[in-house]
Amino acid sequence: MNYIRLMVQMGLPLLVIMFMVIELMLPRIMPGQEPRQVRRNAAKGFVFLNTIILAATYWEVMEEPIIYRLGGVFGQGMYFQINLLNYPFLVLAGILWLLVGYYSMEDIHYLFYTITYLATQGAFLAGDFLTFFLFFELMTLSSYALMVYHRGEEQLEAGFVYLYMGILGGLLLLSGILLLVAYTGTAEWVHLAAQFSEMGSIKYLIALFLLTGLGMKAGMVPFHFWMPRIYEKAPFAVVILSSAMLVKVGGYGMLRVMSVTFSAGAEDQAPFSAVLWQVSEQVGLMLLWAGIITMIAGALLALMQSNIKRMLAYSTISQMGYVIMGVGISAYLGYLGVYGVAGTLYHMINHLFFKALLIMTAGTLFFATDEVNLYRLGGLWKKMPVIAILTLIALMGITGFPGLNGYVSKTLLHHGLVQAMDQGPASLQMAEWLYKAAGAGTVAYAIKYFYFVFVKSGEVLLLSQSSLLPDGQVVGPSRWMTQVMTCLAVIMAFTGLLPAFWIRHLMAPAAMWVSRVPALVEIQLTGLNFWNGKDLLGTIPVFAAGFLLFILGRRFQLFALELPRWVSAEQVILHPVLSFCRRFSTFCVKRYESPIIFGDALIYAVTLFVMMVLLTVFQIWAR
Repeated sequence: MNYIRLMVQMGLPLLVIMFMVIELMLPRIMPGQEPRQVRRNAAKGFVFLNTIILAATYWEVMEEPIIYRLGGVFGQGMYFQINLLNYPFLVLAGILWLLVGYYSMEDIHYLFYTITYLATQGAFLAGDFLTFFLFFELMTLSSYALMVYHRGEEQLEAGFVYLYMGILGGLLLLSGILLLVAYTGTAEWVHLAAQFSEMGSIKYLIALFLLTGLGMKAGMVPFHFWMPRIYEKAPFAVVILSSAMLVKVGGYGMLRVMSVTFSAGAEDQAPFSAVLWQVSEQVGLMLLWAGIITMIAGALLALMQSNIKRMLAYSTISQMGYVIMGVGISAYLGYLGVYGVAGTLYHMINHLFFKALLIMTAGTLFFATDEVNLYRLGGLWKKMPVIAILTLIALMGITGFPGLNGYVSKTLLHHGLVQAMDQGPASLQMAEWLYKAAGAGTVAYAIKYFYFVFVKSGEVLLLSQSSLLPDGQVVGPSRWMTQVMTCLAVIMAFTGLLPAFWIRHLMAPAAMWVSRVPALVEIQLTGLNFWNGKDLLGTIPVFAAGFLLFILGRRFQLFALELPRWVSAEQVILHPVLSFCRRFSTFCVKRYESPIIFGDALIYAVTLFVMMVLLTVFQIWAR
């Protein structure tokens, strides 16, 4: 008997049921305790046990995927699978939720906190499109409840944009799924390149619907504008979950679509046929450019922000551009796109660590100063030295500084981009220049953030003198905060200094799982030297350009510039859509609903009158 599989197939559902019972009963059984604290501990305990069970499946998954089916649910059944591609995200999601649970001092709804975790895990576990769509939408709704829990007017307004874009993205995803099922007869994550090669233009429409719906969740330009609006108003704990993990669901979905659905598999008779890779190549090239544009736009807009939360939102958009570009590279190169797959996975994992750390340090600053405008801060290096060091580590990671985790994944992605440039059109040379320009922009906004918060002279009004130590240093409001952030910094150093460990145990197996040529993965990834002179020296021009950009921006007040309204994606996309919906609904009410309502009222009045007359006649007749 395989106890690991039994533990997954029986233990995880029982764990969910136990949690729901505890959630409903404990506050009533133990009325003397604060219900919020009971829910918080129950949620953390559930996530911890769930993560332990999933982590224990590693050696089993290395042999073959663990499959679990629920027949009869929604008529089609639900299909779950633990494989080498989703395993890292299943475990890391649990680690992130636990860290946020210990870090957060804000009042968040722990039932929705847990439901969001379950929905995220369900999306990663999904073995078919319909199961993925169900949990994808549940994740949107539960995370919306987390974001607007405090029910302020501004939070509700920002949450409306998030919910609207989430539902729109879900509808596009569903449209693509329905077309996929109609034309291929399957909704499972399987290789369909052979069938696509015999179809017409509908295959590109399917790709458009699927990738646009997922791109909205991933923050892809021009569908990115929901992120800064909701991040500015949401609690820091929710921003951490969204930026570090929820947007990854969109990136993961795009990777599954391009590396599995639109790709040729080993079961195809000619997996290396150019015809089978035609859709993957063409759509991959478009995704590659979409990622480049997202990188550049996010870095540029991050430079122009004064609000810390909005800067972090645009930073996430820019970093997700690397992920989208990596998906495009892997799809464009087909069975040769090993660097694209490994770089995409590695950067999603790295982004989880350095962005979670950066947002946590920003939250600690806010709890100590009640300020999110970085121009009103300054001089906090001496008062908060530990937070300053942790912030510097996070910023070095996000810029790709050698020795930290961002350097490794960005090096992999750059290798993939160079490989695509060598085999593709001349225009991809421009893509590499823009890739380096985005890196310089990342360095520039990282320097800007650290300079205005910690280095620039200034006196910050602290919320309470109780936040001060005798020597004038500031500590966060929770004793857990520094420990959680230090843990993230250590993981960043470990993944950055020992990339071979992660490559060997996570990235290479995942790349082999989607690769048509496992031997090629072995050749390109195993023993890859990240510390060669060419890659290390290649970072110098990027950092130098970033320093120069920061100096010029501060000298000529370029950071204070605002883009014209006509280039705003929100003005171009969201407002026209909302206006059309309002006008269309008004038209329907005036043209159809009002006459129908009037007709119904008239019929109701006539019927009532006739019934009253008949009742009167019957009464008279009875007498």
